[in-house]
This record gives sequence, structure tokens and C-alpha cells, in this order.
Amino acid sequence: MTLAATNGPPGVGAGPAPLSAMFSDRAGEEAAGGGSLYLSVDPLARALRTLDTIAATELGIGEDLRAVIDAPVGTLPPPAPLSEETADAPGEPSSEAPAPGSSRREAILDSASALFAERGYHGASLRDISRRVGISHPGMLHHFSSKEVLLGAVIDRLEASAQGLLDSADALQTSPQSLIAALSGPWDPRQHSMALLATLSAEIVNPDHPGRFRIARLRLVHEHVLEQALTGLAEHGHLVDGADPKMLARTIVSLLLSLAVRERTVRELQNRADADPIQDVQALVRRWVVG
Repeated sequence: MTLAATNGPPGVGAGPAPLSAMFSDRAGEEAAGGGSLYLSVDPLARALRTLDTIAATELGIGEDLRAVIDAPVGTLPPPAPLSEETADAPGEPSSEAPAPGSSRREAILDSASALFAERGYHGASLRDISRRVGISHPGMLHHFSSKEVLLGAVIDRLEASAQGLLDSADALQTSPQSLIAALSGPWDPRQHSMALLATLSAEIVNPDHPGRFRIARLRLVHEHVLEQALTGLAEHGHLVDGADPKMLARTIVSLLLSLAVRERTVRELQNRADADPIQDVQALVRRWVVG
């Protein structure tokens, strides 16, 4: 089921728009031609609309779009047409090939995610990524017409992960043990997704960063899920007196992103057996939850 936003930005035709279109930093600019915009609003979008720091205008949604409905996350749009990009410097090809059984597009996304996590968006060129994958630069442009388009697809993956957290939000409220266990799973600061979010979160202090709003919103989603979990625990008497779920959620997310950076910097100077990041976060959370 979809909902038409008749006063919203112009769309590209009938049918539900993917989640990435709704979160685009340039909502309303990518579309050409007139017509209505049809949006499928899933739980991730609904959660974002409840956050008091996000206005409807930031999401590029018409003022008349007030109702939200359940719908599965849409599929990614097809790759944009081939275009030329000459800003990246040439270099020697890499012998590294895509993983067996992996599609070329997925291999590109894997390599882009890795390089964006290591060097940031501005520190990794399309030629760097194509060398990592082991394809030509024109071959890269066949799948992704620009680095900004590629970044959007990488962020789509992070949004899908956030969707999974939202889907499990109720389960995290059942007991302190459920929340503590989740800190060693989807929120493990040693995971690549957390490193990628940490790097991009630091980069978006630049107001011109193409992923600025989508990454900021992703951080808000993580805070929102933790806040909901902590609020549920408080309602069942599992949170220490005087603890503020909103403040604790922001603190935990900040710590997780900081530890993701630490694991790839300070950790190299230390004994690997020391200062397990999961144990650190879990020990901190145990100071706030009881039972």
C-alpha cells in the first residue's frame, strides 16, 4: 500500500519510491518532469518522523503527508546512465578480484564501503575503488555514474541495517540481558558497519558533504532504538532511579562510535587481549540497568 504526496516534490512516475529516495539529501532535485510522488513509508521512516530534531521539510515531504503506513523497504533504483568522470588520478590495477559468487555491483559496494571506512568519502576516489575491485574505471561508471551515487548505495546498506534494529526494538525491551547481548551483535564496534558509520559521522561536520543528512539521521535512528529499549526497561523497573533514557542512548551511541575508531587506531599499539570494547560497553550499561 502506498500514499501519494500530491503537494510534494516531483517524482519519476507511479509506484512506490525506495527508502533511499525518501532519505536523499537532494529530495526533489533528482526527479525530472512533473507528476506525483508515491512514497512507501516503512518503520524506519516512521521512527525518523517521530524525532523532534527532524522536520518534514528536511525529508522533502509535502505538508499534506501526515499519515504513515507500513510497507516493506523498496528495492534500489537501477544504475544511472554512464557518464564521464575525470577528477580521479589514474593508477595501477589491483590483482584483488571480487569474491566468488558475488555480483559485480555487490563487489563494488563492498570495496567502496571498506575504502570509505578507511579513508572517508573524500579520501577514496572511484579509481581507488575500481582498483580494489579489479575492474576498469569505465566498468565502474557502468554501475555507478558518480561517487555521490555510489555513496548513496553504500548508505542504503546502512539504512537496511538500521531497519533490522528497528524491527528488533521490542525484543530489546524484554530484559536487560537482551540489550546487553545486542551490544555484542549489531552494535559491536569492531564490525565494519560501525567503523563506516563512525568515519562518515566525523566527515559530515562539513556542511557540503553529500551524505550529511542521511548519516545524521542514521545516528538518530540508533539513538532512537536504544532510547526505546531503555524506556521499556525503565517501565519494567530495570533502570536505575534518575536515569534518563534519552541521555543514556546518546551516550551509548557516542561511546560505540568512539570505540569503533579506537579499534582501528589505538588498538594497534596495545595488546589485543586488553580492553575488550564489548566488555567495556556492557560494563557501562550494567551500571544503569538492574535485574
